[in-house]
Amino acid sequence: MDEFEKLLEESLEFKEIKKGEVIKGRVVKVDERTLYVDVGYKVEALLPREELPEAKIGDEIKAVVVRFNKAGSPMLSYRRYAEERLTSFLKSCYERGKFITGTVLQKVDEGYVVDISGLKTFLPLKEAGKNIKEGRKIVVKIVELTKEEGGLKVVLSQRDYLKAREERKKARILAKLKPGDLVEGRVIKIDPEKGITLLVGNALRAFVPLEELSWGRDRNPYNYAEIDERLRVKVKRIPKDGQFIFASLKETKENPWIKAEESIKKGEVVKGKVVEVRDNGLILEVFEGVEGYVPKEEISYDRTTPRKGDRVSAQVLDFDPSRRKLVLSIKRTLPKPWEEFIKKHPVGSRVQGVVEKIEGAKALVKLEENIQGVVHRSDLSWVKPGRVEEVLEVGQSIEFAVLGLEGRFVKLGIKQLTENPWEKVLKSYKVGDKVRLTVRSVHPFGAFLQFPEGIDGLLPISEIPKNTKLQEGQEVEVKIIELSAEKITFSMKEEQKVEEIITTSSSDKGFTLGDILKKKMKI
Repeated sequence: MDEFEKLLEESLEFKEIKKGEVIKGRVVKVDERTLYVDVGYKVEALLPREELPEAKIGDEIKAVVVRFNKAGSPMLSYRRYAEERLTSFLKSCYERGKFITGTVLQKVDEGYVVDISGLKTFLPLKEAGKNIKEGRKIVVKIVELTKEEGGLKVVLSQRDYLKAREERKKARILAKLKPGDLVEGRVIKIDPEKGITLLVGNALRAFVPLEELSWGRDRNPYNYAEIDERLRVKVKRIPKDGQFIFASLKETKENPWIKAEESIKKGEVVKGKVVEVRDNGLILEVFEGVEGYVPKEEISYDRTTPRKGDRVSAQVLDFDPSRRKLVLSIKRTLPKPWEEFIKKHPVGSRVQGVVEKIEGAKALVKLEENIQGVVHRSDLSWVKPGRVEEVLEVGQSIEFAVLGLEGRFVKLGIKQLTENPWEKVLKSYKVGDKVRLTVRSVHPFGAFLQFPEGIDGLLPISEIPKNTKLQEGQEVEVKIIELSAEKITFSMKEEQKVEEIITTSSSDKGFTLGDILKKKMKI
């Protein structure tokens, strides 16, 4: 056997091919219906051209042996090979939970038809993300893989991929964030009991609690945002788990107490809104985030209280922005009722009042609601009484003369309702006049004589003749030897000259009405 015959014989020792085997070969001939493939077998394998219409001579292909024809030629199928290969791939992806890419073919009633390497699969609506459109590539995971008579049944889910993508985006955002940073997000939830939730970068949730909405006391989140609105907030805290961050809306604005320090001064009048009514006072909002306290006694003069929501003026009594302390008074901006009373009842007017209380040498009188008057003992009578109770009693309604203001009290008098008897006496009498008067009282130092006008004068013991005894109620004739608004002095000694009396009264041995009264009162 020559060399050629030996080589030929070796070449006829073809490998054995089995049904179902995947083999590799080269296209050696092409006609309208068939591809002829050299697979190292004794005869060429045949492959329907419709399965690989683009194949040409020289191309290497892989296919699966599906049967042998009567002539013993292996019948190949590329489609079957591709399906088995795809099945193996999909099974591996399913078992390992890997993500794969497919193309959306169309939307159906309950989901989407997705092409994965030529295999039509199904993506349910509940497993799909948003904004899916036909022709768009999507990344999915196989959640169900079963063989059926018609082929493979593959059910997909996009949710795990979207979640994973969100986690990656979230991680990237968190890596760049720190407390104090400003971020912008879309409002995805508003809870009136808790606050506002934002989605930052379509991945990271930011929560703004109610107390971080405003420097003021408005805690209604619907007053600050709407769903899908974009908000800019400041990062407050980043929890270790990184699932969401805490943020503040109010801190995107300047602390109002800093502004208040520049604009509010002690003693000035500010305007505010009543935001809370308490038993012990009111809370006024001067501007957003700055609230002041109005003590109960500083609300009004007549005990009326503004209602929540009312706008009022108030005077600054105390202000310490470092402690966020602001004390206000509403009533100090209001007209003082006693001043208004005096405008309606000027000095000299007659008013009616009820005695409420007697305190020592004065009495307090109710004139109107929240208007009090005061009357001193010295203004009760031209002849001073020993005690207020001799003229007034609690509960008594009486007419008074208005004398003016004494602090927050209207100063009143009774004696001013009648003519001043001292003025009448000074007009009617003069030094040297002889008058017949009644003895009102007798004392060791002399006797007090009373004019018909009710004014007393003193008859000193030194001006009473010896052996003359006086009795109360007795009428005596005397001469006026001293007459002034301060004192009146009489004499029963006719031979004594007025000039001598005046000289004597001004000497060391003389006396004054005050001296005698002091001795009488034992002062």
